[in-house]
Amino acid sequence: MPLLAGDIRLARSANMADVPEGGGPPSAQLLTSGRSNEIFPDISEETRTVGRVEIYQIFGILRNTDRAALMGSNVILAQPPADPNVSITLLSLKDPFATRADIAKRIEAGMSPGPEWSGYLRENHYQTMRSITLLQRPGLSPPTIGRTYLLVWNEGLAGERRQRVRIKTTDTQNVICTEIVNGQLVDFLAQVTTCELFDPLQYDFPGSPPSRQFARAPGQTVVRETVYSDTGMFCGASRLTEPTQASDSWLQLASIYSQIVPNSRSEAALVDQRPMARQTLVLATAPRRVEVGTTPHSKRIKIAEENVGLVYVDQLRPLPEPGMTFIDYWALGTKYTISDDGTGRLTGAGGGVVDPLTGAINYTLKALPDIGSSITIAWGSRVGYTDRTQQAGAVRMPEFPFLLESDNDADQVVPNSLTMKWLSGGVLRTATDNGTGQITGAATGVIDYPTRTGVLRPSYMPDPGAQIEVDYTVDNVVTEIYSGVGPTSPDVAGFVTLPLAQQPAAGSLAVSWATICSVSVTSGGQPATSSPTWPITTGTDIVANTVPDTQVAVLPMVMPQAWAGPPNIIPPSTYVNWPRSS
Repeated sequence: MPLLAGDIRLARSANMADVPEGGGPPSAQLLTSGRSNEIFPDISEETRTVGRVEIYQIFGILRNTDRAALMGSNVILAQPPADPNVSITLLSLKDPFATRADIAKRIEAGMSPGPEWSGYLRENHYQTMRSITLLQRPGLSPPTIGRTYLLVWNEGLAGERRQRVRIKTTDTQNVICTEIVNGQLVDFLAQVTTCELFDPLQYDFPGSPPSRQFARAPGQTVVRETVYSDTGMFCGASRLTEPTQASDSWLQLASIYSQIVPNSRSEAALVDQRPMARQTLVLATAPRRVEVGTTPHSKRIKIAEENVGLVYVDQLRPLPEPGMTFIDYWALGTKYTISDDGTGRLTGAGGGVVDPLTGAINYTLKALPDIGSSITIAWGSRVGYTDRTQQAGAVRMPEFPFLLESDNDADQVVPNSLTMKWLSGGVLRTATDNGTGQITGAATGVIDYPTRTGVLRPSYMPDPGAQIEVDYTVDNVVTEIYSGVGPTSPDVAGFVTLPLAQQPAAGSLAVSWATICSVSVTSGGQPATSSPTWPITTGTDIVANTVPDTQVAVLPMVMPQAWAGPPNIIPPSTYVNWPRSS
């Protein structure tokens, strides 16, 4: 009799509950094709938040009653879940009486037992413990965080116990152990590592006492490494990313992986991070902002049975900077943080106070910390950094001497016509002359109008590559020369009157004269014993004199707009050490 539609059906197992004893042999209850939630229930909000692995066992049965041979059958997953966070994986143990616990062990068997680890379980460990203590020779590599190890007792014998444990954290120390040898106590150094586990122990595991040979006792628990092996026992479904034909030997799939165990871990890459820079300290804001990491100091309090509690006190050295203290601790596998708000008050997952003047800290945790974990205090101080922006040496402002160009060398700059502009920090700066030879505004300096020379001292430095734009007006200079005889000779009081051909512009008059005339015949002469008289005649020998040989005085004068006449000039012959310029 040929097979008909409906002869091959799926049947429920004896216990369709997601419990350790779930599964078992097939039952007489058949699954209805196309009905929702026949195998898996709806996804609850809790499952969607924290994840869950649900394992159910079903059977394929043949309802044909003839005696014809069944050539074979296949089970496929035709349609993957539409939700990307949900995966369905098929697994066959070929054991009709397997339970959920047996299936879970088979899933975990992907981590195959490896060689014995270079250490052993120190003393006995008991069910529900979340940590193990391992002893090994000093200098050997301690257990790797995140790696899975296998604990086996009575390996290969009746009553064998085995469990895979994954390391969460480790704490390695060198301790002095004691062994009795020939009735005497012998001390030796050993490396002891306390490992925190992700899951508690499911059985009691006998350990071994410390030994100078660093060898476990016979018949005690063996610690083995695990090796991942892809056994190919899982089947799933993945969507095609490109169309394919039945004759194609290559398929483009979205992924070849499937989720078996829920995992809430996520990866994030961080670059250019400063160590312990949980908070930054602003050292300066001008001429640019300078920030540095401020939590380079830390200390740890190891939590054990004798010091577990809610209230702790400590002393921080060096003194903490306000707002730079952080306290981290673990409670029931969850990390909590307490921080300083800048006023000395500790807020967050707890409370307390910290005194930046003495370093005293008193804090209360929100929950009891886990035994075996640590309370970590991190803080920053200003001691490591010094702001020397106001401690620089007194440096004279840079000076820029300049000569203003003109087509005629006799031209002079018109007072109040000079304007200088440049960019400093992207801002346009301006300096002008005040009509008396001084430069004001965004710079200081002087300018000599008749010679068109000056010095500029910017109060704001020009930007790199910036140019100083100079605007000015020049006017022709009238020059009159007097011989020193006649109307320009000094009178009895020593005054000289200079009649000018035209009225000068205010602030534009300059007078120069010679005070001493050098002679040409001095070979073999004798030094004069007295100062020369005025005027000096030709042929007088001058070797040593209290008056400089050649003196030129330039007197810029500010004249009122209604100028009555030329000023009175005091003859320089009546003075000693006449300045070169005034």
